[in-house]
Amino acid sequence: MRTVIDPELAEERLGWIFPRTAFDTTLSGPIAAWAVASLIYMDAVAPADEDPPAWARPTTILWQQQNVLDGRTEQADREEWRTAALRGRKAYEDLLVDWELEISPRYRENSRETLRDEVFKEWLSLNVMRQRPGLSTTSNLPRWALEGHFADLFDPTLEGDELTEAIGRWTDDYLDAGARLRAHRGRESASSEYAVTVSLPDGQQRTLEHGQSSEILKGVIEEWAPRKLVDPVVLTISEPGDKVYVGDQRTLAVLGVQIDVASLLPDAVLVELGTKPAEFWIVEAVYSDGPIHERRKAELLEWAAEQRINPDSCRFLTAFSSRNASPAKRRLKDIAAGTFVWYLDEPGLELELSLIEDGSEKVIPLRPSAP
Repeated sequence: MRTVIDPELAEERLGWIFPRTAFDTTLSGPIAAWAVASLIYMDAVAPADEDPPAWARPTTILWQQQNVLDGRTEQADREEWRTAALRGRKAYEDLLVDWELEISPRYRENSRETLRDEVFKEWLSLNVMRQRPGLSTTSNLPRWALEGHFADLFDPTLEGDELTEAIGRWTDDYLDAGARLRAHRGRESASSEYAVTVSLPDGQQRTLEHGQSSEILKGVIEEWAPRKLVDPVVLTISEPGDKVYVGDQRTLAVLGVQIDVASLLPDAVLVELGTKPAEFWIVEAVYSDGPIHERRKAELLEWAAEQRINPDSCRFLTAFSSRNASPAKRRLKDIAAGTFVWYLDEPGLELELSLIEDGSEKVIPLRPSAP
């Protein structure tokens, strides 16, 4: 089975595949994103020239819940959920009771017409969806599945240049001439219209690609850094595609740092010049995934050493949009010790996962005796 994805990631990618300036917004809206995440969860994804492991009904998708997507992601769980949901509502609810999960579907069943008539049928014409052959229009058997080539675009490991190129290839291979033109023009328009402008500490401005990750980075630079750091300088900003901003070369030379843009960069690196020695803040902005866990911390320390940055001077910050965001709730347990966490919607607060000093090693002075 493919990796389970969050509906927020699905909605962001749908917005790039079917830009809202060029296509009906229903095709990339929340219910469409929910459908993508739900169909991938139950593996209603059709490989080329083969039937999918399962077909889905609109109601199957509408019964899906966030607590299932977040907490029951093992293949056995997903197969059990699929079997129950395809048997019917009672079997599905009985399973949730067995799993000790609250029954709280995201959408009501009366949304099935919107999903079927406005999303699925349009997706069918755009080579996104496959309909089970040989069924009459009155049949109540499940009949819908995503095309495998479309589901490939939602692989969470597909990022940056690879994601941009994959979306472009899919557009050229599977959309007709008119839809291709609308998609390409819509993406170009979205890139310029919704670009995120960031004011750097030295007064310069940089333009980042549209997206929630860029909004989080903007918050780190404009909100977190002035609160946390005395004299901050932005050394690098890395974003999807081949766009890498490298800061003032004179500052880099003074610090003895060499930034290799060909290597894997963190989302941003800031340096605090208000301390001696300078501290290097390595930042990851997390919209879908990619927090600084222990393995990522070790990789970043190795990267820092290659850039001539003393690992002892490195500090780490994982930034989320909100503590209520699914990635934040899902990934907080994985955050590396000795690092910090910050939320865009609570700019004056941060979390620090610090190690507790062993109290057994402390020397407690004796009280002076009473006179």
